[in-house]
Amino acid sequence: MFVDKKTKLERLTICKSCNMYRNFLLLKRPIIHRGARCAECMCFLDAKTSLTKEFFGKCPLHKW
Repeated sequence: MFVDKKTKLERLTICKSCNMYRNFLLLKRPIIHRGARCAECMCFLDAKTSLTKEFFGKCPLHKW
């Protein structure tokens, strides 16, 4: 279900260099959403890069 730390870091590095990378703070009361997201699929990258392909852990732009 989860990839190893090395794979996750490699994926995050690729995401950070992508033009779809977004890191923002969105305030909606009473919930605060923050963290890096993909503008293509709107997934939180910390979670997305941790998952295997069988559990939706794949880049929508096929970069990893």
